[in-house]
Amino acid sequence: PYSALIPQSSGINAEYGDLEEHLGPDDSASQTGLDRGQLLEKYQLALNERDKILSQNGQLQHKIAEYFRKKKGADERQEVEKSVTDQEQRYTKCLQALDELEMENTRVQREAEMRISEEKDKMEEKKSHVDEMTSQYFDFKKGVAKQAVNSRSGKPLALRDIDQYVMNDR
Repeated sequence: PYSALIPQSSGINAEYGDLEEHLGPDDSASQTGLDRGQLLEKYQLALNERDKILSQNGQLQHKIAEYFRKKKGADERQEVEKSVTDQEQRYTKCLQALDELEMENTRVQREAEMRISEEKDKMEEKKSHVDEMTSQYFDFKKGVAKQAVNSRSGKPLALRDIDQYVMNDR
C-alpha cells in the first residue's frame, strides 16, 4: 500500500517534499485516519527497508559475480586439463606412428641392402666373366701374332714386339 509513496530520488528533504506533495495539506488525517507524524514514521521505515533491501541486493549480486568468476576459472582449468589430455593423446599417437615408421624404415633398409648385395654379386660374376673373355681374347690375339710373319723381312715377329703390341691394346 505504501509502494506508491516511495520516491525514486534519494535525499531526505526531497523525499519529504514528495510525500507532502502526494498527500496534500488536507489529506493527512482526514482520509487515512492517521496523523502526519505516523505517516512520516511509516515512510521513514519504508525508506530504511528499501535501503536495507538495496544493500542486500548489492551484496548478493557481488556474491553471484564471484561465483561466476570462480566457475569460469574452474571451466578454464577443465579446458586446460582437457587440452593437456588431448595433447597427451596426440603425443602418444605421434610416438606410435613414429615407431611404425621407424620399423618400416628398418625393413626397407634391410630389403635395399639385400638387393644391393644381390646386384653386387651379379656384377662380380659378370665382371669375372668379362675378365675371363678379355683374357681369352688377348691370348688368341697373341697366338695369332706369334704365327704372323713380318711383311718386309718374312721373319716371324719377335716376342718382345708382340708383348708390346698386346700391352698397348689393353
